[in-house]
Amino acid sequence: MNETVGSQDQVAVAYGGINNIIFKKNSDIHVNPVKISSSKQKKLEDNLILIYTGFTRNAQSIAKTYVNRLNQKNSKLELMHSTVDTAKEIIKKGDIDDIGYLLNEFWHLKKDLSNHITNSYIDEIYNEAINSGALGGKLIGAGGGGFLLLYAKKNNQKKIINSLRKLTSVKFKFEYEGSKIIFKN
Repeated sequence: MNETVGSQDQVAVAYGGINNIIFKKNSDIHVNPVKISSSKQKKLEDNLILIYTGFTRNAQSIAKTYVNRLNQKNSKLELMHSTVDTAKEIIKKGDIDDIGYLLNEFWHLKKDLSNHITNSYIDEIYNEAINSGALGGKLIGAGGGGFLLLYAKKNNQKKIINSLRKLTSVKFKFEYEGSKIIFKN
């Protein structure tokens, strides 16, 4: 469609589950499931909250603000890429709460790609969540609006949701089947 957007969201939805998705220069895509114990999966699901920021954005317009300058951000991109391996290690043998801290680290790296990824309103929401007990989070997708994914221990979630009570919070579970046709005419 010649749009300036990533493909990771579409691949993630098509496959479902927790995966390491590798995009090759020749357009090959490799999807490698990340094994996670049922106890860690439950803790991860229980400690993630989606918060709707209250406004939408066009992912392409946000991505266009930084895609053409990514070669100038190689060190940031390498750090962002390294968080994938760190996340896999945490899921494999670490304390799952470290995912929250890793999300926080990733969010600060992502914000540096463009001044359109966040704004004072989103930063206010994020800071309120952190001050209320979230360990970390990030906007889902290109940035600029949509949903904020937060990692917070269960005992802090009510405080966070209450502090952001003007916004909609969404509880969710991981889907391991991926996309499927649910209606056929």
